[in-house]
Amino acid sequence: ESTGSVTLRALFPNPDGDLLPGMFVRAKLPEGARREAILVPQKGIARDSTGQATAMVINDNDQVERRNVTTERAVGNRWLIADGLNGGDRLIVEGLQKVQPGMTVKPVNVNGDNQ
Repeated sequence: ESTGSVTLRALFPNPDGDLLPGMFVRAKLPEGARREAILVPQKGIARDSTGQATAMVINDNDQVERRNVTTERAVGNRWLIADGLNGGDRLIVEGLQKVQPGMTVKPVNVNGDNQ
């Protein structure tokens, strides 16, 4: 077994006797999918001294807000956010050490476009 591998035991019909006891099969099972999931870059999420995950977001007035978030699990190099962010929120992913809540900032899209 390696990371991402799971050993399962399953019962299923075998009317033609194609599989005999002791035989193994490889199966691909689809995981559950979430339609409105929020994935954010891991570098946009920090932890405070108590271990609480926090995100710095930019509100409609271009001011920085700190939000407590709940991270569910890592998906590649991103966090799956269970609570604390909404679709359309503008997350600060660079320069986190330079911003403080309440500061007015000029948002720049990570692709270089102004937003």
